[in-house]
Amino acid sequence: MSFKNTAAASLLALCVGAFAFPAFSATANLKALDPDNDGTVSLAEAQAAGHKKFLSLDPDKDGTLDAKEASTAVHDFAAADPDKDGTVDAKEYAAEIEAAFKKADPDKDGTLDAAEFATPAGQKLLNLIQ
Repeated sequence: MSFKNTAAASLLALCVGAFAFPAFSATANLKALDPDNDGTVSLAEAQAAGHKKFLSLDPDKDGTLDAKEASTAVHDFAAADPDKDGTVDAKEYAAEIEAAFKKADPDKDGTLDAAEFATPAGQKLLNLIQ
């Protein structure tokens, strides 16, 4: 096989692997978030996972996240803090999860499957709940 053919084959294998990875990752994420094993994640399941994430992001256990604590999960802190008190409480975090869930659910069936988690909106939700 010539160098050009080897390089082309290597590039093709790399591209195929890159496209396969998000689907695998989304499937693994789905299994971790689907306690009833029905193959989808409901808003209630997402909220339960999100509450655990919220608690893990709150090291001082004051019931709120400041901008530093929330930085790994919340990309738009100002939007997540509608009362502008400089913190995101559990209710505000839950509202962020609900908004992200709705954006990740284009068919509006109230559940998310692996394909929906693989979208940019699904990835944003995963960042909030995992």
